[in-house]
Amino acid sequence: MSHLRLLVVLLALTKSGFVRLVSVILLLTAISGCHAQMREKERPETRPNIVLIMADDMGYSDIGSYGGEVDTPNLDRLAAEGIRFSQFYNAARCTPTRASLLTGLYPHQAGLGHMPDGYATLVRKTFNSQSYTDHLAYDTPTIAEMLRNGGYRTFMVGKWHLGYDRPQWPVDRGFDRSFALIAGAMNYYGYGLQLSGKVQDPPMAVDDHVYSPPRDGFFSTDAFSNHAAAFIREHEGAEPFFLYLAYNAPHWPLHAPAEDVAKYRGRYMKGWDQIRRERYRRLVDLGLISRKWDLAPRPDRVPPWASVTEQEEEQWDLEMSIYAAMIERMDAGIGRVLGALRKRGLEEHTLVIFLSDNGGAAEDPNRSREGALLGGPDSYEGYDIRGAHLSSSPFRLTKKYVHEGGIATPLIVRWPARIQHGGEIRHEPSHIIDLVPTLLDVAEVTPQDSVQSRATTPLEGASLTPVFASKPLPARTIYWEHEGNRAVRQGRWKLVSKHPGDWELYDMQKDRTELYDLSHERPEKAQELVGLYDRWAARVGAQPWERIDRAREQRR
Repeated sequence: MSHLRLLVVLLALTKSGFVRLVSVILLLTAISGCHAQMREKERPETRPNIVLIMADDMGYSDIGSYGGEVDTPNLDRLAAEGIRFSQFYNAARCTPTRASLLTGLYPHQAGLGHMPDGYATLVRKTFNSQSYTDHLAYDTPTIAEMLRNGGYRTFMVGKWHLGYDRPQWPVDRGFDRSFALIAGAMNYYGYGLQLSGKVQDPPMAVDDHVYSPPRDGFFSTDAFSNHAAAFIREHEGAEPFFLYLAYNAPHWPLHAPAEDVAKYRGRYMKGWDQIRRERYRRLVDLGLISRKWDLAPRPDRVPPWASVTEQEEEQWDLEMSIYAAMIERMDAGIGRVLGALRKRGLEEHTLVIFLSDNGGAAEDPNRSREGALLGGPDSYEGYDIRGAHLSSSPFRLTKKYVHEGGIATPLIVRWPARIQHGGEIRHEPSHIIDLVPTLLDVAEVTPQDSVQSRATTPLEGASLTPVFASKPLPARTIYWEHEGNRAVRQGRWKLVSKHPGDWELYDMQKDRTELYDLSHERPEKAQELVGLYDRWAARVGAQPWERIDRAREQRR
């Protein structure tokens, strides 16, 4: 029965027609409103919400779904319900990876071929190039800017490290809201020793103003998780949202609450040699690596576990227990973010992506106050090469190098509405430059081709969306350069060099742990890839690091 016929019937049944007319009109208005809300709620959203989560300095095999002994139930559930990539690559270090992640370009094309920090001043001065600046290039649109232009709300939480000054903050580069660590590292407790070794406020920002954490009750991992969940809870309107959640965990300093650390004490007393073998076996059993590949040997700087003293054993167990607790606390925070999606009924239509910015970090700032309790706010240390070579198992080398241990990252992708084959592992090589094309693809947004009437650099990556339907990805060649460490990956072949050193050639189908250099057996293939690298370096502005070596010599 139509609303008009219903009204006539109701009026005929009452003596107080006018009063009843008003009542019925109000009733019908309410009914229509409810129907409209139901239709809005039931209407499928073709464009998903996007949650992009990045860990900092976390190695390939740290989390449970990639062979690690750290308890990460939320990430493991994402992996079981989504897709894992076994050969996904970052750009070897925090800032270059973030530059590529947000632009879909190689770091040099986005202005950050090196780092934005003060210690990179000599690099910027020597090269004097737009490929080596202290901020993300202004004429390079970010994924946040493009998605916002395409109707998305955009949020950023966590580590930025793409420019320290205005207008270089997240709020200046396309994010509607942000709660950000502007610098590259901080004391997790928000006070105590910082980057300079002095007591100072960490460089943090809320939207367009500086933020100083409270002295009590602050822990950066929890603060980032809670703000990310709050952005999801508070999001209003019909438009989808993009949330970039960039944890500073488990980047040094080693900081974790004592109760979290206690759970892991003793777990690492079996030593790095045994734990690396155990991770290797789990990776093989999971299907993430081939048993044809040998476990990379222990680095020369790391002694056999059997030769270390009891005191060294205890120290390493404590360092690794803190490191594991940092990852588990991040995982718990990710659980709260996923819970916020679930409570709002958004889980089905939200694309969630998780990865790390580089391999394990062999750096050790070691700036603790004398007598400071490791893990507390007056300590400021890392786990050095002894921990980093475990995190990057089963591969060679660590953060900043472009052998596999420095550039291989877990990549987990879950989107229940589109990915129906949970638990699948994909083995095609892919790269951080692929994420912007992927996000634009699912968001149905066209790449931005100009900024203030200036043509932008075309995206370098390729969309990963064929994988969502179990289709193959197209083959292509991908490249790396950081601090003179160079690499080319083309199909089964990888050409790589650790600066200062010669080119090495590896067959990645037979030897992904890079133990058997074939450059002398296959010189024609090596030279072919050298030529590809040289042309790429000239195109993107990657400079030869020998110039920095000479500049440093001249300063001595």
